[in-house]
Amino acid sequence: MATAGHLVEPSVYASAGFTVAQLGELLEAIYRGPLEESPWSGALESVRVLLNARAATLILRPPTLDRPGAMFNMPPRGTYGRHGATYNSYYHSLDPFIDIPPGTVTTVDKFVGAEAWCRSAIYQELLRDLDMRYILGADIPAADGVVCRFRLCRGHGDGDFSARDEAACLALLPHFRRAVDLYSRIDVAESERGIYEHAVDRMLIGMVVLDDQGLVLKANAAVRALLGENDGIRLRGGRIEFADARDRSRFRELVQRSIDSISIAPDDGAAAPRVAAMSLARPSGTGRLEVLIRAIPIREWSDENKWCPACVVVIRDPACSAQTSVEVLRQLFEFTPTEAALALLMANGSSLEDAARLLKVKSNTVRAHLRSIFQKAGVTRQAELVRTLLNSVVSLS
Repeated sequence: MATAGHLVEPSVYASAGFTVAQLGELLEAIYRGPLEESPWSGALESVRVLLNARAATLILRPPTLDRPGAMFNMPPRGTYGRHGATYNSYYHSLDPFIDIPPGTVTTVDKFVGAEAWCRSAIYQELLRDLDMRYILGADIPAADGVVCRFRLCRGHGDGDFSARDEAACLALLPHFRRAVDLYSRIDVAESERGIYEHAVDRMLIGMVVLDDQGLVLKANAAVRALLGENDGIRLRGGRIEFADARDRSRFRELVQRSIDSISIAPDDGAAAPRVAAMSLARPSGTGRLEVLIRAIPIREWSDENKWCPACVVVIRDPACSAQTSVEVLRQLFEFTPTEAALALLMANGSSLEDAARLLKVKSNTVRAHLRSIFQKAGVTRQAELVRTLLNSVVSLS
């Protein structure tokens, strides 16, 4: 049973026998799948129960000889294993029920042949003892070129899947494909966000995202550590609090002014967000914190979203030095371990005497290492070295 392209003919929905309520619930579960902790657990369980299957599986990335696949099963059974071997690690290479033409839903008995299937190694060694005799399947080509696999399994006493069951799966295939594409985009976006967040944390730049009521929607690790010191500023009850009343009033004024400067951004995002800044004195006397407030332009369609971010607050302690990888520093400038350690001390403001004491070497030894560092970094003065290190990619590692 096949369709042209990714469209499903109305007759397919009719053959599937869905009620309006059933179809609505299934589609909601499919498109909610990318956001679930265990992706598509709700949709797979709904389809499994509806079609009287023992198991439902969505393989987003089929296994290969050199890496495991990404599989989601309902009920959860890992990757279906026996005696230490799993589908991911071994049995996938024995599976003949693969490479189903796109847009086609079929059973293993039709595709492979009932006798050939029952003689296959994967059935004999794995599935027979798991009481998985009948399989209904389809392959789903995703936008990124990966072909996902959708499989339903029944036991020996349950009987094979019917034409109506095939129609039900066929009706859902385009929706699974779109949901998988969404999952892929979300996954890429999350990976990119994680990289940026890691870089910002390594630079000890605190970032807080606020809504239009001043409530904290998100705070990175660096700002949580800074606010956790409770030195004139802290996070409490979902809000940023200040010990000094003037700082509190000034902060609220700047946040509201930034938000009011851009209520709705044009579709091309051309409006420039307002940026405001202030500094905070700390009761400990360890120096002032620098605070920058930048409005986040919102689209017209998201104006009524109560969880919509309104501004980002950047908090930095100028006295703190960014976390730096000694190994990356060595690779970047070909420093020795001692030279890398000394360069970091210089970048963090240590004097030659302090560096000698911390490294437990003589001052003349430190000066010799410093000359080598200057040569490798292509600088002639300590100020140039510090500027070179601070402007390099080391702090992002």
